[in-house]
Parts: sequence; structure tokens; C-alpha cells
Amino acid sequence: MRALAVTLAVLLVAAGCGGSDSPPVPRQDDREVIRGWLAALNAGDYVAAASYFAKGAVVEQRDEFRLRNREEAEAFNRSLPCNAELTDVDDKGRTTLAAFRLRAGPGGPCHGTVKVRFTIEGGKVREWRQLPQQGPGDVV
Repeated sequence: MRALAVTLAVLLVAAGCGGSDSPPVPRQDDREVIRGWLAALNAGDYVAAASYFAKGAVVEQRDEFRLRNREEAEAFNRSLPCNAELTDVDDKGRTTLAAFRLRAGPGGPCHGTVKVRFTIEGGKVREWRQLPQQGPGDVV
């Protein structure tokens, strides 16, 4: 029994060592939340899209504001003029950075790319912060 415990301890230590040059993999639940929110948004289901936001979530595009309730979360999602395709998700530790390619949506023609930094806790978006324009073709 002691030998089994020692073997397990060695295996656990070895699994955590060795370092890796590969970038961290986004937490699966964050990726799932972002994909679920985007699918609801692209389908025009603003009630479902709003359900991904925590009460009191902070959103920031040009200005920062707090979504005090479900109705405000629904209105925020309804205000987004574009549909989008998720092109990249990058774990940044406490936050997750997602990149989107914009396409025509309820607001008409859209093009370019945008990045949003998400803070997701308990399967809910706590912060949604659109990053400033990075270059030609990127939309803020």
C-alpha cells in the first residue's frame, strides 16, 4: 500500500513538472460560455444571450457601465449591431481574451475584427471589455 502511495505521489509530481513552451489552454468552461453566448447572439435570441451575464456584470465598449438586471443585459445584447464568428480564445489567467470576425447582423453590414476580454466566474460573464482598435480593419 505504501509503495502505491509513493508511486502515485511521484506520478503527480512528474505530471506537474517539466514546463511547457506551449501557451496555456483556455479553461473549457470559459470557451463554452463564450461559444454559447455567441450562438444565442447570432441567432437573435437576446433573452438567452442575456442569461450568460451575471447580475451586475460590467460591460465596456467606449464607455463602461454595469448591467443591473436581466433586462439591461438583454438590452445590451440587442444593441450589438453585428453577428460574429469566434476566431481565437486565449487564456490570460484570471481573464480570457476572445477574438471575433464581424459579419452582417441586425445593424446591417459589418466587417473587421474585434477582441473582447472576458472575466467569467461560475459560468457567468462578470466583465465584458471590448479592447481598443488595434489596426486597420479592427472595429471598436
